[in-house]
Order: sequence, then C-alpha cells, then structure tokens
Amino acid sequence: MKLFYSALLLMCMVGIGMQPLAAQEEPAADSSPRVRHWVFGLNAGLDRNYHSVDMVYMTDMRFDKYREGSVFGFRIGYAPTKWLSINTGAVLIQKNYHMDHVFQYYNLRYSLPTTTTNQYVNVPLELRLSVGNTVKIHAFGGVFGGYWLSSHRSGTTYSFSNDRNYEFDEDWEFNDKRDNRLETGFTWGAGISGMIIGRIEVGADIRWYYSTSDIQKPYMVNLNPRYNTAFAIQAGVSYWL
Repeated sequence: MKLFYSALLLMCMVGIGMQPLAAQEEPAADSSPRVRHWVFGLNAGLDRNYHSVDMVYMTDMRFDKYREGSVFGFRIGYAPTKWLSINTGAVLIQKNYHMDHVFQYYNLRYSLPTTTTNQYVNVPLELRLSVGNTVKIHAFGGVFGGYWLSSHRSGTTYSFSNDRNYEFDEDWEFNDKRDNRLETGFTWGAGISGMIIGRIEVGADIRWYYSTSDIQKPYMVNLNPRYNTAFAIQAGVSYWL
C-alpha cells in the first residue's frame, strides 16, 4: 500500500516540478508546432489488479478486492499534429490476485489462502490528445492485445485423506484446453508531461486496462467467468525525434 501511494505522490511531484518550466521560453528550434515527429520512451510504475469473478454458487471462495503488482514498458508514438499522437509499444504488467477457500469439515472451519502472481505483456494501440505548450495535459484511449506469459501460486491446501494442511509454492503449468492465454480489452487514462532538456520529456500517467476476455477457455459447463482489470500509475521519460 505504501509503495502504491508513493507512486501517486510521484505523479503529483512531476506535475509540481514542471510548473516553473511553463514560465520559460522554449528554444527556437522547438517552438514551432510538432509535425511528423516520432517519440520513443520508457516507463515504470505500480498497478492494482481487480480479479472479477461471477461467483454464482462459489460461496466458499473469497477474493481480495485488489492486489498490487509492477508495470514496465516502452512507448513508440507518432504525432502528425501538435495536439494529436498515435501510440503503441509493449507493457510487462502483473495482474495478481488473492483467494481464500473457506469451508467447514466435521464442524471445523478451514481457511486456505492462495496468492497468484501473473505476468502479462500488453500491446496497446491508442490515440492521445494533448493541450499545452511546455507543460502538457494528456487524455488517451484505445484497445490492447495481450498474452499471459507466466503464473506462480503459493498458499495452503488441505488433504482430506491425511486430514492436514500442506503448503505449496509452484509455477502454474498452463493447459491449452483450460487456460486462455490471449487477452483483449480497452485502455484509457490521463497524464501530464513536460520538456526538460532539449527533446527529452518526462511525465506521469494514470491508466486502466479493462480486459474483455475470460482467462479460462470453455473446457467444461457452468464455468464462472473470470476477468482482470488493472489500474496503473507510471512515470517515464521520452525522446522526440
């Protein structure tokens, strides 16, 4: 939690730190509107993933509302005008969740927690609208495709035959008939950025990755659909050509 709110504070500090730049005059070489400019950047931050499950009859399952993870990525953008750019890139993002299996057996109540850490790569395609000169405010939105790279689980399970709990810590073995490793969805958000030295730009964004694809394939009847929605705060640096 402290790390997540530290990222939010970082975004505010970026905006405050760039305010004095607005009063400075831009160099003559960069004062004209950007036309046919390319931008390349790197960014990093934290995210909170909401694992949405249609519980139906799964009354013995308890899912955390949010689970935190990390975000790293690079950006490629093309700006045909000063106020509009088209952006893509790749983002390595964790979409984690925590579950408790709560049940009773011989009048004893058991709570078996499982924490799942998931690594995804998301490739967004979005339009970005910008206002401002030296300091800019952005709003953006688009779609993304993704791939489920890996998954790791740790927690506790119960053996009815031995009547005891067992700890486990293991990589999830994907099954092509069960696991849907392809992901699609929508992304949107807002941010702030400013030029600091020549063509170097720094900024911070908040964004959502809303997945429209179930993480499971229809390998059996009466499945409970499961989706990921990640909220990310990230800061980065870019270079304009």
